[in-house]
Amino acid sequence: MTDKQKVIVSLTSASEICTAALSALASRNQRDKPEFQTSNLPVILKDLDSLLSLIYNSSTKLALVLKPSSPTYSASLPVIVDITKHTSDITHCIHLLNPDLHGATLIKELQHEMTAIFEALRAVVQTFLNLAARGPSIGRSGSAGEEYLVRTGTLHDLITRARGPNGIPKDNISAICRRWKQDRGALEDSLREVSEMIDGAEGSESDDVDDGWDELGLGDTGAKMDKDELARAKNVHSVLRLTTLLHKRISLDLLSSPPIPPPPSFALDALLLQSHALLAASDELVSSLYIPQNPATIRKESLALLDIISGLHLQLRIFFPDTSSLEQQLSGLSIEGDKSASAPNKPTADKKWFDLCFDQLTKTSANLVSPMYKAPPGIGQKPR
Repeated sequence: MTDKQKVIVSLTSASEICTAALSALASRNQRDKPEFQTSNLPVILKDLDSLLSLIYNSSTKLALVLKPSSPTYSASLPVIVDITKHTSDITHCIHLLNPDLHGATLIKELQHEMTAIFEALRAVVQTFLNLAARGPSIGRSGSAGEEYLVRTGTLHDLITRARGPNGIPKDNISAICRRWKQDRGALEDSLREVSEMIDGAEGSESDDVDDGWDELGLGDTGAKMDKDELARAKNVHSVLRLTTLLHKRISLDLLSSPPIPPPPSFALDALLLQSHALLAASDELVSSLYIPQNPATIRKESLALLDIISGLHLQLRIFFPDTSSLEQQLSGLSIEGDKSASAPNKPTADKKWFDLCFDQLTKTSANLVSPMYKAPPGIGQKPR
């Protein structure tokens, strides 16, 4: 067997290993219990980072020794073997992670990052396999030279991003913070959408601008919210404004500086699910505001949002364990005259703020969930 034939066999095997790795990632059952060789997350992530670096270097070597214009098949064989081994080792690393111990959100982020990298690596391998199988004529063409460089560059970019500060999270709570921030951006978009509805309803006809949509039959029909519809929209705006503020404060005050020891991973994963549900419920409520409005639909979506908010309130208990009895015991030991003893600590102050926010959300949305909705005076006032 010639060196070229050996390379074709090796590249075919490497491509199949990439496909198997992708299948393993896609079919990974989060409830499967891995065979622990180590449960130390920093060790696992450090090994993963090293393997990504090796993949990066090996793909660079492969691009050099299998350059289409002058391939060196014998020199590429050990490089292909290394790529195959590193790919299998990365898959093994990810299967060491346990959702109960390390966090389901972290595992999902890793699966997402590694899926993109394995797909890019398989594309690189397949490119060189096609070049080797189709002979020197295709190798000398300009398109072949560009293709292997582009695909190798794409792989390098993905690995660099995964190893960077915005790539693979260092732990589960970092992964949750990233997803939480994405949800917050979507919540802010929903709030902005309702603001634009209100501005459009309160604007004068002279504010209309010819944007070209009228000629396509897709322009503004001229219909505007009536007084009751506008009042509902302003009421929803107040609720969503508080909801967005609540969501932001959870990120800044609780997730960014969790208590020590931190809440268990499964509780934090459940909290993120509440965030996703909050986003979905907010979207549905905003959609119900488009005219002509149906008060019953708005009430239904408002109740659904309140149900999610109530669940979120319960979930936040993981950050505020009940220490009232212990605090009462310790307060009796404080030195008389020590003013600092009477000052509330940060967790106590945070809990008070969140309790007040949830209470205000319930009061603000009371009109929306009432079977007989009637807009109170001053509903359009912006909350402070």
